[in-house]
Amino acid sequence: MQQQIAEDKLVQFQAGLEKIKQRFLASLPGLVAEFDELMDALYETEDPAQVVQAISQRAHKLHGQAGSFGFGDIGAMAAKVEHRADRVMAGPQPIHTEEVEVHLIALLDLIDASLSAG
Repeated sequence: MQQQIAEDKLVQFQAGLEKIKQRFLASLPGLVAEFDELMDALYETEDPAQVVQAISQRAHKLHGQAGSFGFGDIGAMAAKVEHRADRVMAGPQPIHTEEVEVHLIALLDLIDASLSAG
């Protein structure tokens, strides 16, 4: 009896995780749009520091979420974006955003490929 209860709870837990994973996947197109807007903002602002900071924050959040739901490659690339953004922010001023842009484009390409595959 105890084993059946434990198995039922495990099935419920796994079903709940799957729902959360599906919500994460459904949120990716919106996240891509946000990153695209931030990329555009890099070219439109006189002070890119705020934009780079926003990119870092969103990449940090994505890094944690993606890894939790089995998208380690997206999580790892998001971590690279975050670290590059933080490094650029800590470097000489005015900041040069090219390194952040390159990694952000790679992240967006990876997300697009994941969405197309699944």
